[in-house]
Amino acid sequence: MMFFSCNLTKNLKDNEKLLVKNKIVIVDDDNNNIKDPGFEEFDIKQVIKPKTKFIILPVNLWVYYLYDPKKIEKKVKKKNERCIQKKKKSISKVSKKIRSVEKKTAVSEINSSAYNKYNKRLLRLQNKIEKKEEKECNKLHWSQKVGEPPVLYKTNDEYRNKRKIRVLLKNKGYYDPIIKISTKPRKNNKKKIIVNYKIKPGRPYIINKTNYNIEDPNIKKIVLADTANTLIAKGSRVDTKLIEKERKRISDKLRNTAYYKFSKNFIYFSVDTIGKNYLSEIIVNIKNPVNENNETTFHKRYKINNIYIYPNYNPKKALINKEEYFSTNDTIIYYSKDGLKYNIIYTDIPRINPKSFIRGLYIAPGEYYNTKDIKASYKYLASLQIIQTANINFNDVQILHEENDSIKHIDCVIRLTQDDLQSNAVAAEFTNTSGNLGIEVSNNYEHQNIFRNTEVLNIKLNFALQRLPKSSEDKYTDTLGFFNSKEVGGDLSLKFPRLLAPLPWKKFIKRSNPNTIIQVNYNFLERPDYTRSIAGTSFGYNWNSTKMISHSFIPIIGDLVKLKNSTEEFQEYIKKWNLEEIYDDRLVFGSSYRFTFNNQLVSQKRNFIFFSVYTKPAGNSLSLIMKMSDQEKEDGSYKINDNVFAQFIKTDFDFRYYRKLTREKDMMVFRFFAGIAFPYGNIDVIPFSERYSSGGANGIRAWTVRTLGPGSYKNKDEDDFYPNQTSDIKLETNLEYRMKLFWMLEGALFIDAGNIWAINEYDIRAGAQFDFDDFYKEIAVGSGFGLRLDIEFVVIRLDLGRKLFDPSKPIDQRFVSAASGWNEIKNIWTLNFAIGFPF
Repeated sequence: MMFFSCNLTKNLKDNEKLLVKNKIVIVDDDNNNIKDPGFEEFDIKQVIKPKTKFIILPVNLWVYYLYDPKKIEKKVKKKNERCIQKKKKSISKVSKKIRSVEKKTAVSEINSSAYNKYNKRLLRLQNKIEKKEEKECNKLHWSQKVGEPPVLYKTNDEYRNKRKIRVLLKNKGYYDPIIKISTKPRKNNKKKIIVNYKIKPGRPYIINKTNYNIEDPNIKKIVLADTANTLIAKGSRVDTKLIEKERKRISDKLRNTAYYKFSKNFIYFSVDTIGKNYLSEIIVNIKNPVNENNETTFHKRYKINNIYIYPNYNPKKALINKEEYFSTNDTIIYYSKDGLKYNIIYTDIPRINPKSFIRGLYIAPGEYYNTKDIKASYKYLASLQIIQTANINFNDVQILHEENDSIKHIDCVIRLTQDDLQSNAVAAEFTNTSGNLGIEVSNNYEHQNIFRNTEVLNIKLNFALQRLPKSSEDKYTDTLGFFNSKEVGGDLSLKFPRLLAPLPWKKFIKRSNPNTIIQVNYNFLERPDYTRSIAGTSFGYNWNSTKMISHSFIPIIGDLVKLKNSTEEFQEYIKKWNLEEIYDDRLVFGSSYRFTFNNQLVSQKRNFIFFSVYTKPAGNSLSLIMKMSDQEKEDGSYKINDNVFAQFIKTDFDFRYYRKLTREKDMMVFRFFAGIAFPYGNIDVIPFSERYSSGGANGIRAWTVRTLGPGSYKNKDEDDFYPNQTSDIKLETNLEYRMKLFWMLEGALFIDAGNIWAINEYDIRAGAQFDFDDFYKEIAVGSGFGLRLDIEFVVIRLDLGRKLFDPSKPIDQRFVSAASGWNEIKNIWTLNFAIGFPF
C-alpha cells in the first residue's frame, strides 16, 4: 500500500489534487442521525461528480501510470499519424475502384444484368468508403486502455454537486436543505483530497390531501373506486418517484380495464405547498384525448374482434417480399373447446398443433382488452421452447352499426417465429467440480416438438475424466495417468409444457405455466477407491407463481445406488468406523419439493436476495406398503429384490444477500446454508449419495473438497485415502467482498466458516457427532483472496484460502499460526481453480 501511495501523485501537476474519497454525512438540525429520510448515502454518491475510483488498492490508477505520460504521448502521436496515412491510402484506393465501376455502369444498358451487377458493386464500395471515413484514428496505449485516469479535485465541482444534491432532495420532498462542503488533505500526502458533504435535509413536505380532477366520468368512476391502492396516501412525503409510480399505477389500472389507447401522458399532477406549513395538496389531473378534428372526446374502451395467428412467421421474407409474402398464405379456422374462433395463417403445413399455443393465451375474441392478459400471453409463449420470438399487435377495426360509441374494436395479430425443430451438439470442455479438475465430452440431442404439441425430448450422453488427489500426496495406481476418475452417464428427459395431472386447476395452469418433466438417467463412476452406479427415474412439475418465486415438485423419485469394486483399504476404513451400511447398495424412493425466491432480475434496488428451501422425504410409501402387506423384515429392515430401501427426510436452506456498493461492480455477498438429513424407520443411516460434504472451491475454500469434518474428527491415515468425508448435518456461511480491479480482472476478499456433523451415534468416528452445546467450537474458519477474469460469457476464478481455525486439531491448537516450512504451508494454504462465482 505504501508502494502504491508513493506512485499515485508523483505524476500530478503542482495545481492538481487527487480525489480519494467522498464522505457523506446526513444529519438533522441537531446533528443527530436521521432514521428514515427516504434517501441514502448511496443516492447522494450517485449524483455527485467526480466519483472515486477505488476503495482499497488503486490498481487501475497504478496501471495507468506504469509508463511516463510524456513518452506515452509521443508513442500515441506516432501511432495516430500512421493510422491517418493508412486511412488516406485506403480511401484513395477504394475511390479509384468506385470511379472505375461508375464508368462501366454508365456504358451499360439500364436494367440489364451487367447494369444491376455494377450497381450492387458500387453500393458495396460506397458503404465500404463510408465505414473507412467514419473510422477514427484515436489510438491509446495499452496502459491507458486497461488502467483508468486519476480523478482530480476541482473547486467548480463543489457548486455543481451542491446544485445536484438540492435537486435530488427536492424530488424527495425536502425543499429547504442545508448543504456544507469541505475539503481535507490526507496527513501523509497533501496532494490527496477528501471531500466532506454534510447534509441537513430539514423538514420534508408531507401530503395532507389528494384531490382528483378527471374530465371523463367513466374514467373518474374507475380511479375513485381504486383509491384504496393509491401510493400517494396522506402522510407520505412529496416524492417525485412515488408520484411517478402512482401515475404508472393509474395508467396500468385503466389499460387493464379495456382502455387500450390510454397512456400515462394523459395524467399530470399539481402540487400546492403555498402557506400550508410543510403540508401539501396533490391534485391528480386526467385529461381527455383530442381527435383528428381537434375536438376533445372521451376515452374509448376496446374489445377484441378477430385473432390472427402466424405460427411460423418469417420476418426476413415478409420484409423482402412484402405483400407477396402475405398473399401466398393459407388460413385454417380453429375453434377452441369454448367455441372461440382463431384464424391460423400459414405458408407451409403447420408442424405445431394450434391447440398447444392457443390453450395458454389469455386473449380471446369478444373479450375486453387487458394489458395483464397480453403480458401473461407473452409469458406463456416464451415458455414454449420451440418459439423463438413472439410479437402481439393490435389493429383498429371499423364495425358497422356499433351499438355503443364508447366501445371500439381491434383485431389481434400474433406472429410467432420458430427455432430449429431438432439440434445435436457435441461439446468438449474443462470441468471443475469443487476444485477437482477434469475434462468432459458430451453429446446432446434435442427435439423441440416431438409429439407436435411443443413437447421437448432431450437425450444427453457424457464421458468425463477427473483428477482426485489424495489428502497430501498425489499417488495414482490406475492406468489413466493424471486423471484417476472416470465417469460415464446418460440422461433422457421429456418435457411437456403443461400439467399432466387429473386436476381441474384451470387458473393455476394458465397463470403459472407449469411444465411436466419425465426423466430417466444412469451414471457410472469409477474412482480409485470404489466404483459407484446410480440408475434413476423421476416424474415432476416446475412452475412459477410470480416473477420472483418458482417451485419444483417431484412426487416420484426413484434411484438405485450400487457400490462395488471397493479397495481393501477402503473396506477396512469403513469397517473400522462402522460406516458399512452407509456404502451398501440402496434403493431411494420418495419425492421432493423446492421453493426458490430470487428478486435479482425484477428488483429495482441495488441490493437483492436469493433463498431456497428444499425438502426430500424418502421411503415412507414403501414402508407403508410393506406394513400393509404384512411383509417381514430381514436383519431389521424391509427389502425389495434384495435391496434395502432408505427411509429419511432431508431439508436444506440456502440464503444469499447481495449488496451493491458505491463503486461500479463492487459488491458484498453474504451466504448462509443449513442442511439436515434425518434417517428413521427402515435403516439408521443416510445413503452416501444423499450425505453432505464440505470444503472445495464453492464451500470452505481453505480446505480441499471432502477433507473437512465431520466435527472435530481427524483421519490420521489421510495420506493413504482419497478425501471422502461426508455426514448428515451441514452448516456453512460465507462473506465475500467483490471488487473491480482493472480491464476484465476482478478481485475478492472472503471469509468462510462451517462444518459437517453426524446426527446419531451410528457414526463412531471420534468428534463426529453434533452436540448443541459444543458444535460452535468445531466450526472451521478460513479466509483468503481471489482473482476473477470476467470474459463476458464465463468467469474464470482463482481463490487462495488460508486456514484460520482448524477443529481437527487439539482444542488448544485450533487457531492456526504462521507456517514455518513448505509442508505446513501446503497444509494451511489451498489454491482453488473454478469456473463461475462460488455463489
